[in-house]
Amino acid sequence: MSRAKMDSRNEKDVLAYIHRSLDGDVRAFDWLIKEYQKRIYFTVMQVVMNHEDADDVLQETFIKAYTKLETYDDSYPFYPWLYRIAINTSLNHQKKKARLRALSLDDLDGNGHQAELAESPKQVYEMEGSELALKLKAALGKIPYEQRTVFMLRVNDGLSYQEISDTLEISIGTVMSRLSRARAKLRALLRGYLETKDIEV
Repeated sequence: MSRAKMDSRNEKDVLAYIHRSLDGDVRAFDWLIKEYQKRIYFTVMQVVMNHEDADDVLQETFIKAYTKLETYDDSYPFYPWLYRIAINTSLNHQKKKARLRALSLDDLDGNGHQAELAESPKQVYEMEGSELALKLKAALGKIPYEQRTVFMLRVNDGLSYQEISDTLEISIGTVMSRLSRARAKLRALLRGYLETKDIEV
């Protein structure tokens, strides 16, 4: 069976469970949670970089999705709608944390930039457990969440500038600026390591 047919069949299943959930079937929404929680958790982790926070944001994301389910337009795929809730919930969570702690000037200043590596950053990031993947993950953790989020949406999720703009409700110019800063910072953070490994930056 082709991927398109599989996706189409899955979307029909999703819509069926959505309608059942709207009709009051709580177990139907449980099915939606099980279907998407791993993908959403991974997305959330790219923003909050903390398992405890990710658990909280994941729960909040599905609570919001459940309470807003009647606003979902089923003429469009469900996942992008849920994905946007997850991203916005993650960003709001980070903003709340920022307000609750005294941020250093370094945190507030240009902490966000990353680089073109010889290997695709997505491929590097997916090489879980490799030395380079761990270095990249650590570097990403030093980038402000606004820039890290744009970088991950572009590199890991493969979204276009327009899709990132729509998801985060920011201008394309802001998307490009944050992405450029993220790449520049990661290039600086990883340069020493990459040079010792003779990897082209």
